[in-house]
Amino acid sequence: MFVRNAAFAASKTVRAIALAATATLLLAACQPSPAPEQAAVDPLTINISPNDAREYRALELDNGLRIVLVSDAEAEKSGAALAVFAGSMQNPDEQLGLAHYLEHMLFLGTEKYPDPDEYGDFMSRNGGMHNAYTADDHTNYMLEVNNDALPEALDRFADFFKAPKFYPEYAEKEVNAVDSEWSMRRASDGYILFSLNNILMNPEHPIARFRIGNNETLSDKENSNLHEEMLAFYERYYSANIMTASIVSNRSLDELEMLAREAFSDIPNHNAEIPEITVPAATPAQLQQKIYYKPQMEMRQVMLDFTIENNMEDYLAQPNRLVAQLINSEMPGTPAALFRELGWIEGLGAGASANSYGNAGRFQIAVTLTEAGMEHRETIIGVLLHYVEQIRAEGVDKKYHEELATVLHNEFTFLRRTGAFNYATSLASNLLYYPFNHVIDYAYRLEDYDAEKVNRVLAQLTTDNLRVWYVSPQEETDQEMYFFDGNYRVEPISAEDYANWRIAAQDYVVSLPSANTLFPEDLSLVAEEVHSKPQQLIDEPGISAWLKRSDRFAEPRAEVTVRMFQPTFESSIQEQVAVQVLMDTFGLSQQALAREASIAGTGFGLSAGNGLTLRLSGFNDKQAQLAERVITSFAEFEPSSNAIAQSVDRLRRSIQNQRLQFPMQQLFPAFNQIMRLPSASYQDQLAALAEVDQELVVAMRDQLLQGNVIRTFAFGNYSDADAIALTRKVAELVGVDPEGEYRSAPIVEPTDSLRLTWNDNLTLEDAAILDVWLSPEDTLDSRAKSWLLSEMMHNRFFTELRTEDQLGYAVGATRLNLDDYSGVGFYIQSPVRGPAGLLERFNKFRSDYATRLAELTDEEFMQVRTSVLTDLLQPPQTLGQEAGRFSGDWANERYSFDTQERMAEALRALSLADVQAFYESLIVNGEGSRILIQMRGTKFAEEDFGSIANEHVIEDFTSWSESQQ
Repeated sequence: MFVRNAAFAASKTVRAIALAATATLLLAACQPSPAPEQAAVDPLTINISPNDAREYRALELDNGLRIVLVSDAEAEKSGAALAVFAGSMQNPDEQLGLAHYLEHMLFLGTEKYPDPDEYGDFMSRNGGMHNAYTADDHTNYMLEVNNDALPEALDRFADFFKAPKFYPEYAEKEVNAVDSEWSMRRASDGYILFSLNNILMNPEHPIARFRIGNNETLSDKENSNLHEEMLAFYERYYSANIMTASIVSNRSLDELEMLAREAFSDIPNHNAEIPEITVPAATPAQLQQKIYYKPQMEMRQVMLDFTIENNMEDYLAQPNRLVAQLINSEMPGTPAALFRELGWIEGLGAGASANSYGNAGRFQIAVTLTEAGMEHRETIIGVLLHYVEQIRAEGVDKKYHEELATVLHNEFTFLRRTGAFNYATSLASNLLYYPFNHVIDYAYRLEDYDAEKVNRVLAQLTTDNLRVWYVSPQEETDQEMYFFDGNYRVEPISAEDYANWRIAAQDYVVSLPSANTLFPEDLSLVAEEVHSKPQQLIDEPGISAWLKRSDRFAEPRAEVTVRMFQPTFESSIQEQVAVQVLMDTFGLSQQALAREASIAGTGFGLSAGNGLTLRLSGFNDKQAQLAERVITSFAEFEPSSNAIAQSVDRLRRSIQNQRLQFPMQQLFPAFNQIMRLPSASYQDQLAALAEVDQELVVAMRDQLLQGNVIRTFAFGNYSDADAIALTRKVAELVGVDPEGEYRSAPIVEPTDSLRLTWNDNLTLEDAAILDVWLSPEDTLDSRAKSWLLSEMMHNRFFTELRTEDQLGYAVGATRLNLDDYSGVGFYIQSPVRGPAGLLERFNKFRSDYATRLAELTDEEFMQVRTSVLTDLLQPPQTLGQEAGRFSGDWANERYSFDTQERMAEALRALSLADVQAFYESLIVNGEGSRILIQMRGTKFAEEDFGSIANEHVIEDFTSWSESQQ
């Protein structure tokens, strides 16, 4: 997998991981913020959160490989990762994409385990998964597996870094896999913008080259043989002295150290060195430029893009984040608040990636514009430049440092856990850049305020280091990108531009943000009984409340959902889109509050669908206050005609942009459009949007506030009295219908004869299909069988269609749930075969797998079943995960709250013969529902769609939905 983030590169002692450029270029300020270094600290002591009961050990092997070991007594699965300090910036000019290609080739067999499928099959049998990614300056490999299989997994994993086979006969297939990955992304605005930014840097700098790779760049050339270049790259860079690793498991630290030494001590140390980048990332020729990009999707943005020095050695002072914090603020008087009040922006985000270019970094201020904002984007640029000058002149007050320190202290004190797979991955990569001491806490420590370091960042945010990006469908372009479907134009910033920006800023007054009022003040824990299951606190006509305090997490946080169901709400398509406009405009009106709450560690959201739903998360101290503010604001909210017009335009673009997503990303939404009611076609949604006006939007608001069935589920640090009070307050604000009854949103219920096909033509090149088989039984037994079957098939399906046939990069077999119904789905996006050809291959796999399933042994089946049970029963890693184990039952009115236990019983009761019979019935004999989604790209426009027996071809979502209600 190729990732777009450029990893940080700094001094020999301190480095950090880069932020990934988002698809919209709206970057969050998330540079690390550690606390002061302590004197005489053991360099092998790892600083951990007081909320973390796991044990840690730092280990450096004789070959130079550094490892973090984590002993977690509660871990149900083990994870491991190994990172190599070499990535795409080390690609040779003759083989661009080589690091990414090597990542693909590495998994295909070793001297000890020569079968190319052995690793994947082992993982599949032992509840495992594995992956890898290639970044600009490093490559990371990771796995997760059942605890008892960890020794064997590490033996296989480590052999990739000792004696990979690199079979030449797989070279073409893996080049095709890389090419498919590139093809899937070549029309994505996010990847295009990321790549365009880099190729417009100094052409002598390694960041300016194409890096993902494709069939053209990865090939034999006159003076460069691909296979030989790959072997040379591996020998040069895959060296223990520039590797880091991590293992997370339930085993003791002594056991983990023994396993680590056995697995990794024999990895060769070639004393590799990463070439120092000495050329500047940008010369004056690349700076002070205006860049115009015409996107594939409808998007409007302007961005101030400053090239800055790599200041990662200052990570303890967090200067980048402190500056970004001031620019991001939406407190009254700040630029974001001003622009939003004027109706010019949909969002503003600032952030720094301190080593985007290895030896240099990037500080961005990205603004998403409304249609009105497009007419004022030069003013927006001028005001932002003036605001940065104002910060520089006034200095960054120490109170902002103290505010950030409070945020980080609270986060670290109650640090959230992550699963073994993700945790091992992050630890291995972090260790490339941070010392053992700070491999975990680097992002949460903040030393005493250092004005000099902050001012040094501000001093670089000047027009000398500036490039301005203009992104919209209206941009005039004169150049085409070679490897991406992007068109752009570049011209220098003129003296007249600078003068106009200065003049524009003179008409507006902006100020630095005021103090945040939403920081939690009471972090105490509720001292009340913790019940094993949620308790009902209110049971009255039209209103109910349930509460469960955590069994596992002693932290002052809570997850709360309040559903306000409208029993009499029956809406037309026009009313449905009017509700979307209402919630969109209201959401934007609450952005300042949402950002203030988020900084303080609390989140909220108000959405509509089957009535209103209020969600609260994070520190619980101010949640009740937030809930009242949000509901009260909604009840009083009356969007202006201008705000509604902007929302209609925004939603129109969103609907149109959905049609430009990766074909694979359109498959599952189409499935939901068919099976979940009500739904409407894109065309009907667009037509209805055009008719929305202020009167209708306000009417929808009023209807949503007239007589609701109130249902609350609170989980975490709430007292009984607080949960009751919150529910009563919401009921008071929105009204209660004592005669109403809650109903879940309707679905198309699967039957044994339902056969549906949806065929869609895309403007993108690739084809994609999703073939779903749903059981007509809404039982736990059926869901358990679907789960086991999908786990058993996934690796074989991937190996055949992705590795062997090279039909596409995104391939899978997965379990699909539709409320209480379940089944399996096969999906693929392909640049080489159209829908009919893909369906033919799917059908062949289904036929062949019947034979393979019949030959499966009881021992192999038991391994899969044990793995699934482990996944089901593994302890939650976060409060949100723990809440989710009960909130699903609450949402579906299963008030016994025992679905997890009953699912475990259903799984334990299943035999291999049961699953074989299920496959025979559902897929071979077709005794269930089949839903086929086909996306035909332009490359296959002349080819037919596939078809299935007795199919009903859906012509449009609206008519289909109406026929089912």
